[in-house]
Formats: sequence, C-alpha cells, structure tokens
Amino acid sequence: MFTVPVPSISLCLAATCFLVGGAYGSDSEDALPERLNGVAIEEFLDVEIPLDVPFMDETGSSFTFGELLKDGKPVILTLNYSDCPGLCVAQLNGLSKGINGVGSLSLGKDFKMVSLSIDPKESKERSASTKAKYVESLEDHHEVAGWRFLTGAEKNIQQIANTVGFRYTYDAKHNRYNHGAAAIFISPKGRVTRYLYEVGFTPETLKMALVEAGEGRIGSPLDSIVLWCYHYDANENRYSANAKTILAVAAGLFLTVGLSISLPFWLSKRRGGGTISHAVPA
Repeated sequence: MFTVPVPSISLCLAATCFLVGGAYGSDSEDALPERLNGVAIEEFLDVEIPLDVPFMDETGSSFTFGELLKDGKPVILTLNYSDCPGLCVAQLNGLSKGINGVGSLSLGKDFKMVSLSIDPKESKERSASTKAKYVESLEDHHEVAGWRFLTGAEKNIQQIANTVGFRYTYDAKHNRYNHGAAAIFISPKGRVTRYLYEVGFTPETLKMALVEAGEGRIGSPLDSIVLWCYHYDANENRYSANAKTILAVAAGLFLTVGLSISLPFWLSKRRGGGTISHAVPA
C-alpha cells in the first residue's frame, strides 16, 4: 500500500479545493480543510479488482469488469459523478484530449476506458448524457463504445473504490462528493498497474502507462523498449529516463552493431585459411 504524498498530487488537491470551494467558501492555507478529511487516494499496485460485481452501463445493460477484460485489453478507470461541479469535468476533458494525442493507440481497439459514478443515485440516462458530452470531442480513430460510463448500487461502488484506494466523502448538506482525481490503469488480468494524478494528461505519459498496463499486448516493439528504459517517478507523476538502463541498452546496441560489421570479415578470412598469398615476379 502506498498513500499518495501531497507533493505528487498538488494539482489534484488544488482542483479538489476548487471543486468544493465554490460551495463552501475559502479556508485557511495553513491547514487541510476539515471537509477534505477522509479524502485520499491510496495506491494498491498489483491488486486485483473485483471482476464479478454488477454495474449498469449507459445503455442500461448489466456489466462487470470481468466481461470488460475478457478480450485482453487494458483499461483506464476513473471514478467521477455527473453532477460534479468542477474536478470531474476537468479530469475527463483532460483525458479525452490526452488520448487524442496518443495517435498510435486507439480507444476500443487497443484499450478501453471506464468512468464509474460514485453517486449511487445517478441514472443511466444521466450517465448517457454525460458520456455524449465527452465522446463528441474524440477523434475518428477512437471507438466511442470503448468508453463505458457505469452506475450501480452503493455497496458495489464502494467495493471497487475501496479496492483501488479511492477515498471520498459525501456532504449531505450541499449534496456534493468530496474526492480526488486519478486515472487508474488496469491490466487485462484485472490488476492495477499504475495511478496517474493529472487533470491535463500528457499523451506521452498516457501512452507509456497504457503500454505498461497492456503487458506487451499493445504498442510497437519500440514502445516496449522505450518503456524498459524509463521508470515511473511518483513525485513528478511522469515517466523519467533511467540512465543506467539506457547506457546498458546503448552498450548492447554498440556491441551488436560491431559484431555485425566485423563478423563477416573474420568468417571470410577463416574460410580462406587465414593466409595471404604473394605474387611471384615473372
């Protein structure tokens, strides 16, 4: 278990404060507002999400994560709700913009997305309306069916949220949920592989996280090599180059190229007996 440190989610907390600030007014900068007590994201990397918990998608069809993953594609999971006044809007807009920038991977074909509502009162009609708002900005190479907006019973929502460490609270007075923001990447085996704490998602970071979650099933061979040369920096919330790995790869490539150039020469010399003939003057 890893509880996300404040520096790595400063943007997330700032957005959260913006979300609730409009309803509650400002607080002292010296302490975390009381309304944010209980709001956190704990990283449970490699945990398996519940695969048989039923939900309803925006079409009204019954749906489980097990059914979603059966075709072997990784999934980006977000937890939101349609009546969110700020943070969810910023996150989902940023996510749709970010995946448009990942030109080599296509939603539906290479990966899927799920936005699970944390509001158990949200209807399928409301979630369908929310989906329509965000998918209209997707580029043509993406399949809108690859992005599901789910609703469900409170106990089922809580089961998923608790499994992935998404802690949120409900304020009945203002009918608002206090929550953070994270894109949670899930492998085809149903295991959590990465958390990204962004609102404006960078295509490069999204692509690396998807290739990592895809376990070699998506992306090009070069993408896998690039991922191997990088590591995820939780404090910076991005993938950074691993100097030792890059040097090792460079040394291996240098050795390979050197052998490919010199080996034919030494083989031909060996076939010729390794001797040099001299012409005898007439």
